[in-house]
Amino acid sequence: MTKKTIGTLFLTCLVILNFGLAFGQGVVTGLIIDAQHLSFKPSTSPKITNEDGRQVYGSAYIDKAWVEKHGIVSYAKSLPEAKNNPRVGENPLVVKAIRVTGANNMDLILSNEDAGKIREMAKHLNFLDQAKVIIVVP
Repeated sequence: MTKKTIGTLFLTCLVILNFGLAFGQGVVTGLIIDAQHLSFKPSTSPKITNEDGRQVYGSAYIDKAWVEKHGIVSYAKSLPEAKNNPRVGENPLVVKAIRVTGANNMDLILSNEDAGKIREMAKHLNFLDQAKVIIVVP
């Protein structure tokens, strides 16, 4: 191995370690969005944006073959139900939606901070590509 390869591997390991420590022990395996306190209405294709309207998650982020088989999101009636769903794996990131938006309250808004965490993790992990997302509904 060259020095450059070793350096790249070292930096990659540091990035993975930092994500694991910053977002709970281990690799994040999915995303749970808690919207049970809002007047959100489930739909087949919800859009998730940040406070500035920038899209964090939606149909454009997902492998089309995966969507045809599994759908864009799943819904749950409680956090325990969502956490026990194999779709999000053993270590999902849980965030709280702050508002509803869109026609008939079918889209959600996340804080800029939570949206930033999700975007950063999505650069290194595939949970958004594979629609490993559950929304907890009222």
